[in-house]
Parts: sequence; C-alpha cells; structure tokens
Amino acid sequence: MQHCRAPRQNQSVFSMEFVYLPLIIYLAIVFAVPFFLKKEAATDESYFLAGRKLGVVSSLLSVVATETSVATVLIFPAAGYAGRWNLLALCLGYIVGRILVARFYLKSIYEMTDTSIYKAVGADNGARGLLEFAYLLAKYISSGVRFFMGGLALAELFGGPVALWILLTALVAGIYSLSGGLKAVVVTDQLQGMILFLMGLGFLAILWPGLDYWHHTAGPALFSWTIDLKDGAHTIPLFFGGLVVSIGSHGADQDLLQRVLAVRNLKLARRSLILSGPGATVVIMTFIAVGAFLFAADPNLGERGQLVAFVKHSANPVLSGLFAVLVAAASMSTLDSAIHSTGAVWKSLLQSKKSGRWFSLISLVALTLSALSFIYFAQKADNLLALALGSMNYINGGLIGIFTYFVFWKQSLSVLPMTLSLGSGFLMTLALNLIGIHWTYITLASSFMALIMCLAGQWLATRIAMQR
Repeated sequence: MQHCRAPRQNQSVFSMEFVYLPLIIYLAIVFAVPFFLKKEAATDESYFLAGRKLGVVSSLLSVVATETSVATVLIFPAAGYAGRWNLLALCLGYIVGRILVARFYLKSIYEMTDTSIYKAVGADNGARGLLEFAYLLAKYISSGVRFFMGGLALAELFGGPVALWILLTALVAGIYSLSGGLKAVVVTDQLQGMILFLMGLGFLAILWPGLDYWHHTAGPALFSWTIDLKDGAHTIPLFFGGLVVSIGSHGADQDLLQRVLAVRNLKLARRSLILSGPGATVVIMTFIAVGAFLFAADPNLGERGQLVAFVKHSANPVLSGLFAVLVAAASMSTLDSAIHSTGAVWKSLLQSKKSGRWFSLISLVALTLSALSFIYFAQKADNLLALALGSMNYINGGLIGIFTYFVFWKQSLSVLPMTLSLGSGFLMTLALNLIGIHWTYITLASSFMALIMCLAGQWLATRIAMQR
C-alpha cells in the first residue's frame, strides 16, 4: 500500500509558528542547562571529565547520543530505503567490539588517563605529540563533515545558506558546552538522545504500512552470507568490520571514551561501555526501519536524503518543526562532544596550564571552519556516505595498532613505532581505497598492518637503543 506525498502548501503565519516553536523550546532548554548544574572548582578533571562522578545511565546515554549523530538521521534511513537490513550484522559487531574493549582495553586506559588518553601511550613528548596531532587532524575532518550534514539538512528544511545554519549551531553549542563543561554536554546529550529515539519511533508510527504491505512482503532479509572481496556489505565482513571499528572508536578515540572515563569507577565504566552497544543498535535499527517504511510509502524519493525529502514535502508544520529539533540535536551532540575531546588533546599537546575552556574554544572554531569547508568539498564528492564513514579510517588502523600494543604488551611507544604504525595504517587505507576495496576489509587490513609495524618498530627501536 502506498501513501502519496502531499505537496508542500503555503503555510500561514500560524503554521510557521508551529514549525519554529519546537526548535525555540528546545534551544531554551539547552541554554538553561548550565545554570542548573552544581558549581565545582575549575579543574581540568571537573571540566573535561565531569569530576569523574558520572553514573552508568548518564554515561551510556551520552555515548549513544554522540555516536548516533546527523549521519544516523540521514544515512541509516537511506540504508533502510535500499533494504539494507543486514546492517544488523554491523551492529552485532559493534556490541562484541565494545565487550572486548571493556574486558581488555579499558583498565589500562582508565587507570592511566588524566585528560588525554594519549599521554600514557607515548613514551616521550615527541611520540605523544605525533599521536595527538594525527588524532586532531582526523577528528576535525570526521566531525566536521557530520556537522556540515546537520547544517545542510536544516538548510534543506528552512532555506537559507548552509553556512548560516552551521554558524548558528556552533553558537548555540558553544554557549552551553563552553560554560558547563563535560557535565553540561552529558546532560544535553541525554536530552538529545531521547529526542533522537522518540522521533524515530514517531516516524515509525507515521509511516507504518498497512496490512497489504505485510501480507505481500516475506519480511526483511536480515543476513546474507555471500563473500566478495570487493563487496564487504555482507554478514561476515560487516560483523568483523564493526567489531574492529568499535575497538578504534571506543578503545582508542578520545571522543567517545571521554564520557566513559568520567564514570565513577572502572567497574561502572565497563558496564556503561558494554550497554552502549545494544543502545546504539536499537537507535540504528529504528532508523533503518524508518527508511524501509519510507520506501513502502513512496519509492520515488530519490537516492539520498529520503527522510528530509519526505518531511520537506509534507504539509504538516509540526512534523517539520520536530524534525528540525531532531537534526539540531543530532548536530549539536556531535559538535559539543568533539569540542571537549579535541580541546583536552590540545591542552595535552601544548602542555599548557591555561583553562580548558580556551582549548575547547579553539576546537569550536576549528570544527566550524572544517564544516564550512565541506560546503565546497561536498560539491566535488559523489558519495557523502563514504565521506562521512571513511574519514577516520585513515588513522583508525594506526590507533588500533598502537593501543593494542600498549594494552597487551604493557609498553609505551617511542616515535619510531608510532610513525610506522600510523604511516602503514594510512598507506594501507589509501591503497585499498584506490583499488576499490570495501571499507570493512580496509579496516581489518589497516589495523592488522599497523599492529605488525608497531611490533617491528618497537623491536627496531629497542635494538637501536641497545647499540648506543
């Protein structure tokens, strides 16, 4: 059974109020958050790690809200629209990967971290500086493109230049996150996560197909066991790709780890990390289902941005207003998290005693410039999905290799093994991308190569030191 799209009508002033009212209410709540937080001594631990007083629920909701960003709102409905239900295998890989991180990686990172997780991994200032600089560069690219996608979606809904919406989002996120620190970010993340999930359920209710759809559909094909080295979009490679990616994103990335490290003790931090896997899976599969139901409603929405197109052509101003809140919340959850994670790394890199707010402000400016630059680069890119998901791949392999060595061999790394690990991971990713290999295989290959080169580099560095 198909539902026809109603043409977007000229909305009255009363209707337009319904479009903007949800967004205004949401922004008012977000602005008020820092004023209701308990004031504490201005230390790096209180600003970047919320004084290490977070509970399990607060932490895991914040993790889920951060990783299910604007890309979730735009990309996963598109995947569902194309019938990609087998992304459940990717989510299962995410879950297993987080269990492995919680069991084997988190103890070393939790006990040796103050504000930057990269301090303990580097054996000297040169090694730490190299790793932190590489991370900052990759993070500004990956977070910048997600930030850009939020501005693009808002411009599609309400008109106006994309740059304007990027700057407005940066202004709002900067005010509450810079004033309240990670504690304010976690509180707003919980609100943003609830909005994301509830809006997903709302779209499912609106788009729920009639009985004819279920009678004539055998059901989604959840798994496909075919293996093709140039197509990793099948069950087995998706599962292992998701597993390894989770080791990088949740075991070697300051961004998502920061709210896990802010939990009161290691036992609770492990619980938070493990539970975030099923939480993210529920949100991802909800939006995949939204995309599948969109296809049942209208199979002619185009190749990308189907959910935005559906809302844009809807005659319902309340739906447009609520969707604007959804996009703004998802965009800000990505931005406010990246501000603090990269700010903490900047402070460590420069070894400065200045307030953490200064470095978070630097990161806010850098992330905004990165998002603005993608207004140009998006015109040159054929596939925003690959751009969004693949931008961290160039460093993820090296991070996984370095942190795996640090955790299992109990040694900090000097410049030589770090350079070899990051360089080999980057080159392997670049070479396989040029050949056209799927990202799942690239992740596995680059991580394995980075670990091998890390071992070889550490052995070589030890031999050189012995000969001196």
